[in-house]
Parts: sequence; structure tokens; C-alpha cells
Amino acid sequence: MKKLLYIICLLFCFNANAQCIAGQTSTITPAGPYQPGDVVTVTYTLNNFTGIFINWIHAFQINLSPTWINLTPITTPLNPAGSAGAWVWDLQHTFIGGLNFGPGWRFINTGNVDWGTVSTGPFTMSFTVEVGPTCTPDILDISMLIIDDCTTGGWTGGGGACCNDPALLLYNGIVDLNLINTSSIYHY
Repeated sequence: MKKLLYIICLLFCFNANAQCIAGQTSTITPAGPYQPGDVVTVTYTLNNFTGIFINWIHAFQINLSPTWINLTPITTPLNPAGSAGAWVWDLQHTFIGGLNFGPGWRFINTGNVDWGTVSTGPFTMSFTVEVGPTCTPDILDISMLIIDDCTTGGWTGGGGACCNDPALLLYNGIVDLNLINTSSIYHY
């Protein structure tokens, strides 16, 4: 009996902490490695978002290492069968719960601006980013963080359990420095 209760507790605990996102894919063109001045296009898709305790998807935050510059949105995510409202591009926004967001897309719900959208996806978006000038092999990371309206502070009716999915690492590399080889210099 004790083993049965332990198994039930394990199942319940795993269910209570279930992840909200499923089926993430991305493409980056052209393929790396990258040198200063290279511009890459990133396309990201989230196939399904299932919030816990009625939490809705609220934002897609793009996390970049400092060497990336000139982040530019191309394609905004759609809102299939979602709440009234729209996805907007934002470089920085502080949500009602104090979460400092940006850059990325956040959903503006016309019924309540602090809520996300009931849509479960799929969501596809794209952006370009450029490798900044550098003389060192700096880190080039790109990741995508999905944020629900519980985490942003907009929805508090879910019993306090927010989605806690980690950011998906889309690219991890270093700047490829094309070093110039010169012949020996002779001094007379």
C-alpha cells in the first residue's frame, strides 16, 4: 500500500509540474560558423502551448549574447483560434507583475491587456540578427523563452502555479575570426 501511495504521489507531482510547451523547432540560415558582419535569419516554431491552471501564453522573449546586434523582426506569430488581440514586437516592457521583458513578441489581449491568448498554437515567427564587430572569438548564443500570463502577473486565478519551461537554445557557437596571414616582416 505504501508503494502504491508513493507511485500516486510521484504521478501527481510530475503532473503538477508539467511543462507547458511542446514541439519546438528552429532553423537558422545561413548555417554557421559566423564572422563579424554576417546576418542570419532565425525561424522559430512552437507547435503547442498547454498552460497549467488556465495560464495562457503571453510572450516570446529572444535572448541574445552581447555580440549579436541589429535584431529585426520579420514574421509575427499568428493567433489561431485565440483571444481577441494581437502579437506586438517590443524591445522592452515591464509587465504588471514586475517582469522585465524584451526583446520579443508579447500578446496584447483586447479584453484584458494583462492576459495572454487562449490559442494553443502553432506559433511561427522569424527575425534577423547580425554578428557585431569584434576581434575576439566571442560567444554567439540565441535562445527563445516562452512566458505565460501567470509569470507576467496578469493572471492570478490559477492557484499560483506558473509554467516554468526553460528557454530553448537555438544556436550556440563562437565568432569565427578569419585571421589574416601575412608573410614575415624583415627589418634592416
